[in-house]
Amino acid sequence: MAPRPIPVAAVVLFLSSVFGQPTRTTATVYFLRDDSHGRWCGYRSESQLRDEARPLGGSPVVGEVDYVNGRVSAVRVSQTDETGDWVVNDEYVVGGNGKLERLKRTINIFPEDHSEEQVFLLSDGKATTQSDTHRELRTGKSTRDKVDWFTPPPVVRSLRAFPFFALVERHGFVFSDGATCVSEASSAH
Repeated sequence: MAPRPIPVAAVVLFLSSVFGQPTRTTATVYFLRDDSHGRWCGYRSESQLRDEARPLGGSPVVGEVDYVNGRVSAVRVSQTDETGDWVVNDEYVVGGNGKLERLKRTINIFPEDHSEEQVFLLSDGKATTQSDTHRELRTGKSTRDKVDWFTPPPVVRSLRAFPFFALVERHGFVFSDGATCVSEASSAH
């Protein structure tokens, strides 16, 4: 009697039970702009970021850079004005090739009771609007109204164009030391 072939699925199941599943490591760097010292700082934990941001007062730019297996997978940036009238939350998705692929932007303008959500596809240095919806903040009800006095920050089109890119490159120091800062001049590209 000839031996029966072993199904491929059985081999994969056996090997994964012996050698385990591939590990996926994730980490996040939290950052803020420290205007009083002209620098960007990165922190290993969100609690460190909050502790450092509190005495700065005003409206620091804060955010997060997510890493999966040592490469950047997402960037989130939050900006607000000094009066607290508006906030812009940007969520960038970074592809496996290290390039920005997509931006989901939420703009809340409190005195106008207005929220806008924009989605952009990013490719070849260009941002193409995929959707742009407006809602009332209090009710969530859709509206066609736009706020004419507000100009959102520009869309970042490459990872290197972020003003805190030097921190992205130095993320290993953040993880090993717990925190690191770079001058805004060294962050400018």
